[in-house]
Amino acid sequence: MSSGPNPLDNIPAVKAPPGETSNLINPPSKAQTVTILDAVFVSLMLIAVLIRVFVRSKLVKNWGWDDGACIIAALGSLSHTILYTQMIKIGYGRHIWDIPASWLLPTQNVQLMSSNGITYPVTVFFAKLCLLLFYLRVFGVKKAFRIIVFASVAILAAFYSAMVGVAIGSLVKCTGISQQANPFCKAYSGPIVLLNATFNVVTDFWILLLPFPLLARLNLQFRQKLSLIPVFAAGLGACAASLARMIEFATNYRSADVFWYQATNAIVVEINIAIIVACVSCFPHFYNHMKDNTPTITITITRRGLLSSDKTSRSWKGVPDDSVAALHGKQFSNGEGPNPYIELRQATSRSNLPPSR
Repeated sequence: MSSGPNPLDNIPAVKAPPGETSNLINPPSKAQTVTILDAVFVSLMLIAVLIRVFVRSKLVKNWGWDDGACIIAALGSLSHTILYTQMIKIGYGRHIWDIPASWLLPTQNVQLMSSNGITYPVTVFFAKLCLLLFYLRVFGVKKAFRIIVFASVAILAAFYSAMVGVAIGSLVKCTGISQQANPFCKAYSGPIVLLNATFNVVTDFWILLLPFPLLARLNLQFRQKLSLIPVFAAGLGACAASLARMIEFATNYRSADVFWYQATNAIVVEINIAIIVACVSCFPHFYNHMKDNTPTITITITRRGLLSSDKTSRSWKGVPDDSVAALHGKQFSNGEGPNPYIELRQATSRSNLPPSR
């Protein structure tokens, strides 16, 4: 015998504040916006990471620790996206008074709502670690710079490890609506989130500006300086996203409507742009590779098409090759002037192109 509908499906998780009305049927939600942004930025991130993997493994053949950190960050972003899709199903992105109480009573649902507190700091840490290790690859000969980079890595590791520990604690401690009044749970959804956002902004700008003194001393040509603009422009984009997230949290961190204001679009942008920035250094290699190989690819495709046409013409029984060529020539030139089909076929037969495979 199947159980009837849960009466808590028609009761909001909390009472709506003055001036608001609970809407459990078709409430306002940030779910669609977050989903679209996730799809766009995760796709761009994956393209950037694939380009990086191709360049480092196939072109320069110089795989390093920074590449491994980038892969882990990409996996973290994918995990974060998967969690978002599951969290949206149980009310993430809604006002808390628009969420049925039955959705938040199960312990696993409450833990799912807090699980992004683990994936987010891990992903951000490895994205920043990737950039710092890349700096070591490029500027590692400077002893003072190496010390600064290693100190930065240690600070980042300590802070984000603490954030992961706090997130795990919230999964254990804050597992019910009644626990939201717990001082630890209130701190985790308020000041701790703001502290995390502030730390991200400070370290984002720190990592962006860290190589500037060394770059200023390099005797770079104007064209080389221009090539650095996209890198730092993307870095500024990541800084802007983290700054927007901090401002939004600072404005709303005292609010109990955590599932609404924490569903900020800046998180999606911040995570994925940080990973894209870590991959930008590989884009020039990929561009040069494609530019150098595109003519060869085009010629090979063209030659295969001509050979296919030639085989088709030979398969016509009782019609000599020259007659077929003449027929094509009439179609191209209406019987007047040179026959482009014959000329193109003759040029192909005389070319030094390698045999197609």
